[in-house]
Order: sequence, then structure tokens, then C-alpha cells
Amino acid sequence: MEKIALSLVGPMVSPIVGKLNNAALSYFGGDITVEELQRLQTTILPNIRAVLLLAEAKNVKDLQQYLVKLKEAAYEAEDVLDMFEYQCLEDQVSSAPNCIKTLIKTARAVLAPFFFKTELKKSIEKLTKIAGEINQIAPNISHFPNQFPMNQQQPPTVSSPSSPVFGRDLQRNSIVNKLISAADEPSTSSGGRRIPVLAIYGIGGAGKTTLAQWINKDPRVVEHFDTKMWVHVSRIFDARAITKKIIESINKGECPPVESFDVLQSILKDKLKSKKCLLVLDNVWCLDKERWDQMLIPFNEVGEMGSRILITCRAEEVISKLGVHHSFPLAELEDGDFRSIFMHYSFGDVKKDITDPQLSELASKIVKKLSKSPLAARMVGSSLRGKEVEYWKQTLQRGDMLKDTLGAIYWSFEMLPPCLQRCFALCCLYPKGYHFKNIEEDFVRLWIAQGFIEVPSNSTVTLEDEAMSYFNELLSKSFFQKNIDYVGGTYYRMHDLLHDLAENVSKDYFFRIEDDRQRIPANVMHLSVVGYKTISSHLPDLFKLVNLRTLIIVDSWSIQHDDGFIQQVFMKFKKLRMLHLGGARYGKVIKLDKSVGGLKLLRYLQVRAVEELHESLGKLYHLQFLVIDSSTMNKVPQELNKLINLRYMGGLQDRYNNEESAITASKIPYLGKLTSLQAIGRYQVSSKEKQFGIGQLKNLQQLQGTLCIDGLENVKDKAEASEASLKEKEHVDTLELQWERLSSRRDGSIDEEVLEGLQPHPNLGALKLGGYNGVRLPKWTREDGSLSSSDLYFVDLERLHSLEIVDCSNLQQIPSLPGMLGRLVIRGCPNLSEVPLLPLGLRVLTVHGCRKLVQLPPVSSRLEELDLENCGGGGVETLLSNMLLLCNDGENGSSSSSSIQGVGFVVLRRLRIVRCSSIHHGGENEKELCLDKLMSSSLTHLTLTELPWLTSVLLGPNLTVLKDVRIENCENLRSIGNSIVSSSLKSLHISDCPRLTVQQQQPDDHYRGGGVIEEVYVEGCPELTWLWNLNCFTSVRQLRVKGCPKLTLIKSGGGGGDDSLSPMPSSSSSLHIVTIDDLSLLTAALPRRECCLNSLWSLSIVRGSTEEDKPFTAEEEELFQHHLTSLTMLYFNFCEGLPSLPANLENLSSLKHMEIWGCPKIESLPNLPASLREVEIWNCPKIESLPNLPASLKRVKIYGRCHPRLKEQYRNHKNIIFRDF
Repeated sequence: MEKIALSLVGPMVSPIVGKLNNAALSYFGGDITVEELQRLQTTILPNIRAVLLLAEAKNVKDLQQYLVKLKEAAYEAEDVLDMFEYQCLEDQVSSAPNCIKTLIKTARAVLAPFFFKTELKKSIEKLTKIAGEINQIAPNISHFPNQFPMNQQQPPTVSSPSSPVFGRDLQRNSIVNKLISAADEPSTSSGGRRIPVLAIYGIGGAGKTTLAQWINKDPRVVEHFDTKMWVHVSRIFDARAITKKIIESINKGECPPVESFDVLQSILKDKLKSKKCLLVLDNVWCLDKERWDQMLIPFNEVGEMGSRILITCRAEEVISKLGVHHSFPLAELEDGDFRSIFMHYSFGDVKKDITDPQLSELASKIVKKLSKSPLAARMVGSSLRGKEVEYWKQTLQRGDMLKDTLGAIYWSFEMLPPCLQRCFALCCLYPKGYHFKNIEEDFVRLWIAQGFIEVPSNSTVTLEDEAMSYFNELLSKSFFQKNIDYVGGTYYRMHDLLHDLAENVSKDYFFRIEDDRQRIPANVMHLSVVGYKTISSHLPDLFKLVNLRTLIIVDSWSIQHDDGFIQQVFMKFKKLRMLHLGGARYGKVIKLDKSVGGLKLLRYLQVRAVEELHESLGKLYHLQFLVIDSSTMNKVPQELNKLINLRYMGGLQDRYNNEESAITASKIPYLGKLTSLQAIGRYQVSSKEKQFGIGQLKNLQQLQGTLCIDGLENVKDKAEASEASLKEKEHVDTLELQWERLSSRRDGSIDEEVLEGLQPHPNLGALKLGGYNGVRLPKWTREDGSLSSSDLYFVDLERLHSLEIVDCSNLQQIPSLPGMLGRLVIRGCPNLSEVPLLPLGLRVLTVHGCRKLVQLPPVSSRLEELDLENCGGGGVETLLSNMLLLCNDGENGSSSSSSIQGVGFVVLRRLRIVRCSSIHHGGENEKELCLDKLMSSSLTHLTLTELPWLTSVLLGPNLTVLKDVRIENCENLRSIGNSIVSSSLKSLHISDCPRLTVQQQQPDDHYRGGGVIEEVYVEGCPELTWLWNLNCFTSVRQLRVKGCPKLTLIKSGGGGGDDSLSPMPSSSSSLHIVTIDDLSLLTAALPRRECCLNSLWSLSIVRGSTEEDKPFTAEEEELFQHHLTSLTMLYFNFCEGLPSLPANLENLSSLKHMEIWGCPKIESLPNLPASLREVEIWNCPKIESLPNLPASLKRVKIYGRCHPRLKEQYRNHKNIIFRDF
């Protein structure tokens, strides 16, 4: 292992030697011999491993000592060089307004270079001397054959293919069956109820995590559990940290900023109430049964029957210690399945016909060397992908390394170019299982700050682009795995064995501490700390690390006992290149005093909760990345414009309000001096001072990505606007130009002038204009200065794919659009009367608030999204006349009822029409929307809102992927086609359609087999008598029916004479939540043998203020007495006429939470069930007392108006809480 660590000397030292070599040539010329330095860079460092092997063969004992000296000498020389360059930068940015300063500057310009050159020369000579000693060990190393072509040209890299699973079908089915089986339901004993735990175990790299992920996504598992949680568990078992991760998994990444373990468990209990949950814990090492049981208390106390826990682990001892119910060892894969894994990663297709018989034979031989380790097959296969036969032969010769998993992954690391080796090694600073979500923040900026990224001086490729290509190459070689999180976002993860490798190869450079038992090596240069307790116990040793170059704090921690911690960091660690305190959460905001200016070599600074930044921050001339939470800052240092190497300036995103708090570029005077900036986000133009004017953008030619310019009303003319030189910013992909929207008194001609001067580079991909007061858009010229053939044409924006025009109140015309435009958004342009010809490739069209727009041009059948709102002064049929053909629906075309029928959209996925008027209202000219003829099978979302002309919607059987239908406030709508309940529909929302009545027709046979509909909301439809036949759909989870009095009794549509069936799904096992204002919808379901109510766990009764005083009927009382056995939550909301609650509530044996809101006539509560834990009462002033409360009740919350006696009687009760609101 020592040899592995030493082999990283080359990749780590190589970029430093390159810098020194360039410096020696630049500063010394012929005064110093650089041949030995060049030899070190070009010959010795790239062949460090060969030197190690040769030294081992010659039994040379001192090689390790030489390499350690080499590393130390290189870093020492780099420190001297960086300080010398710091002085050069300081001279570059400092101003000399008077004679004394000029004299001082001149003297320093003479003396400082002499001093630093002397020191630098000594350092380089020391380094070359060590290189010469190493050369004596291997004098002919330049003639050594490279064992592997490590630096050969790589094929274009792509994202790693998603991890497939081969040969695990039987085990997957066995585990899934155990997870969803009711046979292992826990029983309550003296030891308490315990949720069954299942375990997948096997050696590292066997595929445990991949199999668990596959199981977690299995449709049977997804359907069975209400909530699924996935947490990676580190080797150090921290129950509090795991609980926070579980809450984040439930809350889609969010967890309240709470440190107390008891509070966290209480929060988790609330989240788990009445839910059948699956918790997957990946990579469990815990052997402490007491801590394990303590962590699982919320699951065992409130987890619903059917809940399960699945773990993955390596040791059988874990299974016996933790009391696992069922364990599943990962058996060795069959030969064919293992070969399929290797073929997938090396060729991309397990069935690919390998035309080269030599390559096929080599593949078979290498597969036999890999000991059937899936991880080894993935790593080696990825490394061989796209390589020539000769490379495969050389790999086979190293068969001794490939025979075990660790050897195979080290071989894959060894095959990486040095630039990738050092980037990979840095990853050990993050804890195992870490989710890398922001590649720029987690990798790109860190690598650049460490000097790991190199590009030729004449290259057009940016450091950021090169770093991203490094990551993509590591990803393509399977050093990272791509995953999807619980909100559909992408993250990347490193396998634990690869993390072990990163630690082993970098132990002389990088170190991570996670507990009190670890000791920090005295010579470590890059350190990360996980946890408050950890850093507290290590502070004495930490401040001894005088050569520290990196300090990263990972995760939340708090420094409350020592307000001077940050200042000590600034004072002690003068050689820091990177200080990352962004994960820190302090008890109070902090100040960065003048000591921050002492970190002269710093490249990266990230700090949270800063109250004040000292002006000395402007002295960090090497600084490249500044990430500051400025939400608590009083002012921005004026000296920041001296950070001439600054590439990025940003803030920390708040996970709770999703806003980023950063130092605004607009607050920095003379921003244009920061010519290295890659992004500034939003820039606010000031009208008062030139130092904040638009001209500050002129020299920021390296800007890339998105650029937003606000306050353009402060620019007086075209000449001033041209100072921004937007046409020269070729890397800006998205441009947003914003005027003050409320300034209607502005002269629109000035806006037209200004916009003409803001012509962007032809590479621009997206443009957004907001608040522009001009009548027309600019006459931008061609490169030769001529106008286009049309007076209005975005001639230089041929790559434009997205155009947004928002709140341009005077705009009347839009120029001809470029052919590549795929997205067009027009909002709030009330004077726009026409739109030019739309490109054939247009995918998204949004038009809102354009009342004078009387017609839209034809669109391509490729349109995917159409969104129309509050537009069409000539009526929607005129507006759409070129898009939708108008035709008569009656026989022989004689019917007076016309319909809007489509020419056919092949790929339209979303259609939204809101408040688009018609020429005619009511009577004989109302419209029918025939979407079955308009749309292909691609439509997934349909929204129709406030269309008074709409009388009927027909959705044909070809809409086979329709998922979401929302129809609201259509006052004349009378019918909706039966096929609305298609087999793909997931959500149906119909509200405030007072004339809607649906004929009693049976849905087509095509839909009888069931569907996937999960949500049905029907409100404010007083004439609705039939809600289709939901008996066909067994997947409904939420049902809300309110304000539909005629929906009480309906026919089933299946023949016979039974007229008393309700629209409730009769055999549904998935109906969980019901909100209704009339319980007869439920009581009508009782006569049937298979009733939907056995799965119901939430019932809300909402009657409203118009209901008459009416107690519950005998049938409704029976409902509470016998049929709501699974109900856990019960709500009585705004039942203003309800005189009393049901008398049989005590029979609800599963009820845990009950709310009574706005029921002013209720005077008392009936006997409550023994399972009840919490009651909330709001504005129920007649309730005087709460007798016979069950012993299980933990909390009663009483809000708003309440009876004085009630408050007096229970004021001091520990479980009863009063609140005024």
C-alpha cells in the first residue's frame, strides 16, 4: 500500500514542476540550468511507478525518503513562486496617486523581485538536486518502455450508461415477495413491536447496492409502500445524522435545522404516521444493537402494518447482532451473466457481434481473470472501452492484478492519465456515500483552485470546460455512478471500494477526520472535517498544520464555544489555497476581520452567515472563487474590484426558500476591472455613477452562461448601451435584458435605441426581453454592416433556440424568427397585433395577455406545448383559425353548433387554454372542442379554464397517454366525453362548471380493465349526476367531491335494476384520502360485498356555511361504527350547521389524529377511541369541557375562539395547549 501512495507523487508534483519550469525560463533565462527540471517534469514524474519497481528490484532503501523530499521541495518552491507572483499582482492593481506612494512602489519593484528570485532560485536548485539523486537510481528511465499508453488520445466521453442488473432476477423476486408479504407482520410483545428487517449481504463489489436500487424501483414495491426512503450509512454509525438523512429523503431533500436527536425523532414520527413505509439502509456496519434500536424507535412506534426495513452489509456479524429477520447472501454470478456485465461496459451492448476474433478471445480471457466481481467487470470494462487490441493484450499481461476486486480497481486507477489521478484522489476529502449534486461546486472549482487543471496558454478552452471534461472522463470510466434522487434530480456517487482506493493512494496528501479517535498526520496538506464534535477535539493538532493548503468543513456544524476560530484559521494557515466553510451553520453570524487579508495564496473561499467583510479581502489577489452568504451582510467591501484573478462570485442556496444569497456584482464599483470573471448572474445598471454603469461590462469578455442586465431604463442612448460590448461576448448563452416594468412614462424610442446598442453575439442561444417600451424590436445588422432583406429580422441570431418577450406594453411587431427557434413565449404585450411566421422546428408556444392578437400563424405538427391565456380579441376561433380548422358537427353541415377541430398535432404533450374569449357568447354559436380529432396519442396534460363559450369536450380513445385533466370555471360546459377516464389518466380535476351533466353511459370496454388514476377532484358542479364508473379503476388514492348534491345516487351502468350504487370504486385497495360534503356517497357503498372503505385512512367532511342543521343519519352513524376500521385521520371542517359529532367515534380503532375546525354548534365530544394521539379544535366556542379523554392522547391543541370555562378548566393541563389565532 505504501507503493500505491508513493505512486501519486508524480501526478501531484507534475503541475507544480511545470509552473516552476515556466518560471525559471521567464525569470532567470540563462542564469539557471533548467535541464534537470525539465527532465524531472518530462521523464521522471510520468514514470514514478517504474522507478518504484526498479528500486524494489535493486533493493534501494532510500527511495521513499527521496520522494518525500521531492514532494516537500516542490511545494516549498511553489509557495515561493506564488508569493513572488502575489507581489507582481499587487503592483499591478495598486494605485499611486502621490509621489510618496510612487517612490515606495518603485523601491519595492526593485527589491522584492531580487529577494523572491533568490529564494526561488534556491528552491528550484534544491528540487533539481533531488531529481538528480533519483536519476541515479534509474539512469536510463527515459528508455523504459511505457507499460501502458496512459496518455493516448481518448475517444469522446459520454455519461456512463445506467447500471444494468444481470443474473439477479430470482433473488430480486424473492426479496420483493418478502417485502410485500403480510406473513411477517410484527406482533406486539413485552419488547415492543418491531418492523421486520431484511438484509442483502456479500463481499465488497458484489452488487449489493445495485440490487437494492433495482428492488427499490420495482413496480411492485413502488405500488405497495406509501413512502420509500434511501440512506447511505457510513462506517461510523451516527443515529442523529442518519435520522436527518431519512427526513431529507421523505421531504425531498429538506430537513429543519434541528440538532436535537429527540426533536428529530419527533419530526420523523410525524412524517411516518399512518404510512406503510420502506426504509433502505445501504452499507450498514453497526454492531451496537442498543444504538440501532434507538434509531428505529419512530418506525417501530408509528410505522404502519406492512412497513419494512432493507439493509445491505458486508459482514454476517451485522445480521446476527441486529436481529435481521431474513438475510439474502449474494451468490456468485453465472458465467454468462458475468460476461454480460463486462461486455456492457467494454462494448456498450451485451449482444454485440465482435468482428475481431482476436478481441473476442482477449475479452474471454480477461473475463476469466476478474473472479466474477461485478465491480471489477465494470471498472476494467470501462477502462478498455474504445481501446485498440494492443492495449487489451497489455492488460491481459497484468492478469495477476485483475484476479481480485481491489487489484482490478487499482489497475483501472493506474491506467488513468496523471491529470485524472490527482483529481480522483481529492475525492477522499468527502465522506463515503456522499451525493455529488453540483459538479461545478463539488469538483470543478476545487480542482482549479488546487492547480490540478492545465490548459495551454493559447487554448480557447476554459479551465472550467477542461475540468468538466475530466469529470466526464472519470464518469465514463465508472469511477462515479450516476443516480436519480427522490425528486428526480441527478447526483453522482462513488463506490465504497473506490473511496477506499482514493484514501489509500492519497494518504500522504489528503486526510479526512470523522471521529475523535483519529489522529491527524503532522504532514497532511489537504484536510476535511466532518462534524462539530470531531473538530472540537482536534483543534490543538489542527493548528499545528502550518503547511495546510486545504481546509473543508463538510455537513452542518457549530462553533459556539470559540468566537475566534475563524480568525485563528486566518492567522495560522498562511499557505491555504482553499478554505471551504460553506457547510458550517453558526450560532450567530460572523465577521471576517482584517486577518483574512493574510491568506495571500488563497484561491477559494466559501463562508456562511457573514455579517461583515473587511476591506482586506480585496488583497487576496490570487483568489479565483468567492462564495459568500451575504444575506446578513451590512455592506460590500469596495476593494473587491482588485481581485483580478476572480473567476466566480456566488452565494449559498437556501434549501428552504430556494433563493441564493450572493454578493451582487452591481454593488462592486468598477466591476470591469475583474476581467477574469466567468459569471456575474444579474447586473443592475445605475444611472448615477459611471463606476456602476453599463460600461463596466465592456472588458468582461470571459463571461459565459447566463447574463441578466437590469435597470436598462438608466441607459440614455445607443452609444452608452454599446459600451457593454455584448456582441463580443461569444460565451454568453442566455441573455436577459430588463427595463423597469412600471415606468410607462418612458419614451419608447429611447428603449429602441438602447436595444439596438445591445446587439448580442451570434452564438446566443436564449434571449429574454422584459419591460421594453419600444414599438418594434431592433434592426440588428449583419457582420458586414448591411441590413437584412427585412427591416425586422434577428439576422445575427441564427442559433437562437428560445425567445421570451414579457411585459412589453407598446410592442406591436416581432421580427422574423430564426429557423432554429424551438421555444417562443410572449406575455403581457397588449398592443401586439400579429406574430410572424413560426419556424417549423418550434416546440413550445406560450401566448398570454395579448388582447389585440387576432390571429396566430400556422404551426408545425411538431409542436409539443401550446399555452394560450387571456388573448384573442377577435375570438378564440379566429385566433386559432390557421391552427385549428373550424367545422360543423351536425348532419350535412346544417347544425348551428360549430366545433373546433384540429388539423392534427403529432407530438403535442401539453395544451392549456385559459380566458380566451369567443366572438359569440351563448345561444346557437357555442363551441364543442373535439380533442380526439385534434390530438395524437401524445397528449399528457390538458387544462381548460374560464371558457364561457365551451359547451362540450370530446376526448377520443386515441388519447392513450393522457395523465392530467383540469377543467375549471367553464360556466356553459354541459358534457365531457366518456373516454376522459382513459387507462393512463392519473389526475382528474373538475370545478365550478354549474351546467355540467354527464349522460349515464358506460365507458368503452377498452377501459374496463382498470387504470392508474390516483386523484379525482370534483367541486361546484351542482347538476352533475354521474361521475363515470370509477368501479373500473382500482388505483384511486384521493377523492374529493364537494358541491355536487345530485351525485348522491347513480346507476352503475352495468344493466339490471339496481339504482343505488355510488360512484365509489367498489374493490379499491388503494383509496386513502376522501374529502366530501355528503356522507351518502360513502354509505351507498356499504351494501356491496367488496367495499372501498377498508383502505381509507383519511376522511375530511366539509359542509360549508349554507348547510342546514342536520345531524348524522343512522346509516352514517353505522359507517363510523363498523366500516372505517383503517381510518387514522378524521377532519370535520367548517360544518357550521352540524349540531354534534358521530356518537360511534370510539369504534375507530386505528384513529390517531382528529381535527374539528369551524364547527360553532358542537357543544361536546363523544367518547373517543383508545388509539387517538392528537386532537385539534379551532373556533368551536360552545365546547365547555373535555371529559373522558383517552389515556393514549398526547396532545390537544385549541385555537381561536373557545368557551371561557374550557380555557379556565384546562389552562394548566400539560397535554392541552391554547393558542389565540
